[in-house]
Amino acid sequence: MSTFDLTPRLARESTSNGKDTILFDKAVTGFGLRIHPSGRKVWIVQARIEGRSRRIVIARHGEMELAQARRRARDMLARIRAGGNPADDIRREKETPTLREFADEYLRRSEPHWKPSGRKTVRIYLKARILPAFGRTPLDRIGPEDVAAWFDAASRDKPGAANRAFEILRAMMNRAEEWGLRERGSNPCLGIAKNPRKQVARFLDMDELARLGRALDTHEDRWPEAVAAIRLLALTGCRRSEVLDLRWRDIGEDVIALEDSKTCPRSVPLGEAARALIEALPGARDPDAFLFPRYAEARGQSSLIACWRAVCADAKLGSLRLHDLCHTAASQAVMAGENLPLVGKLLGHRRHRTTAGYAHLADEHLVEAAERIGNHIAVAMNYADATTHCAFSNDQ
Repeated sequence: MSTFDLTPRLARESTSNGKDTILFDKAVTGFGLRIHPSGRKVWIVQARIEGRSRRIVIARHGEMELAQARRRARDMLARIRAGGNPADDIRREKETPTLREFADEYLRRSEPHWKPSGRKTVRIYLKARILPAFGRTPLDRIGPEDVAAWFDAASRDKPGAANRAFEILRAMMNRAEEWGLRERGSNPCLGIAKNPRKQVARFLDMDELARLGRALDTHEDRWPEAVAAIRLLALTGCRRSEVLDLRWRDIGEDVIALEDSKTCPRSVPLGEAARALIEALPGARDPDAFLFPRYAEARGQSSLIACWRAVCADAKLGSLRLHDLCHTAASQAVMAGENLPLVGKLLGHRRHRTTAGYAHLADEHLVEAAERIGNHIAVAMNYADATTHCAFSNDQ
């Protein structure tokens, strides 16, 4: 039989010329593209099974890419050499849900336990990145090679989005194992390393905070509501959505009660400055009214961002993000002597390592800490004058 260097272009452009045609692949013996006189194209494997030459359809061309079909053919041929019959496996696969079918069940059973923002995020990534790649594939036929190839391709464009989609797919595969739709320990995402995250977070030192305050004062007349919201973000360390979606019923005497926090419902203690800011806000204290109605529920974001960019430009803060105000609150708290568990509780973190990632320390603070620790150890070691012992004498 004639063999060809099968490529996606050759498979796409080849025709049958009015008769049944098979283009066998040089790379994988027995694998090929069958073109029917009608123009229908299917990926096939041809091999001897139980003494007879058999052709088994892998998938239709267009429903499966060449690279995936070639990997599938290698797998099927290996099973044939081991004495198996892939035709039986294919019949079983017809009873296995595709990833698209499983996604519907996954959402039905999981969404009631997620926040609205989480539901929206998962649905966006399913539609844009996961289902286009695996939607038609039987759930138990998605292998590590398939996931690795998909993840590598996605990472070339947007590595951060590829990481998020990968996390969602990994969670889905874990549930598939728990629900008996895949073998235990068969998650195809295992062993694949995510893309390293860019270190974009920063915090403001005391001088930068002073410049921020002056810039906010300058723009308060133009954007009074945005400036108030930014000040409250800085004073509490809350996330943007937590502050912008506050209602008056969430405000207690000395605390903000966050029912829809990122991690779980939590309380945020209010310092004197934060309480004074809230008390000075205009509008009726209707329990259902928003503190910042112009920006609540993701409204008016362009105005808020315009204000923030103008403030950062005047304060010469560069490309500072609003979320960096949360990093600032954590870092300043640590430098003021607060421990990580306490800071984590203030910020609503469930894990101490999350808080540690927020607690950036100024170089001067690190030097001071190193000096304090060094002096403490020196006293304990009766090493009072370290400078007289820092070098060996010439006769040693």
